[in-house]
Amino acid sequence: MAKLNDLLKEMAEDIPGIFSVSVIGMDGLGIAHHSTSSDFDIEATNAQFALVMKLVQKSTDQINDVMEDGVLTAEDMYIMMRFIGDSSFFLGITADANSATLGNVRLVTRQYSDAIWQAIPKRK
Repeated sequence: MAKLNDLLKEMAEDIPGIFSVSVIGMDGLGIAHHSTSSDFDIEATNAQFALVMKLVQKSTDQINDVMEDGVLTAEDMYIMMRFIGDSSFFLGITADANSATLGNVRLVTRQYSDAIWQAIPKRK
């Protein structure tokens, strides 16, 4: 898990304004995360992200397509989710809308997603 945590920290350093980045299973449980805010409720956020991803996965299955990433824009925050690997896990990212750019968030998550997938311990 140390390699996974190191990758998330490195990824976070490449995204100005990031609040958190997590690797989350479709069950809503995070297996690794990095946060720049001590008062950020990562467990609650991960559970909510999983609900959204399940709905998105169901919708894309119905139209025979695959989701690359999804972005929610709030007044002060960007929220991005990206399936990784076999779609049993996804990245959940939150960033300050005033200092982050969506293009950079998408670029960085795309660059790191394969390495993060490879660092996830696989079940046998």
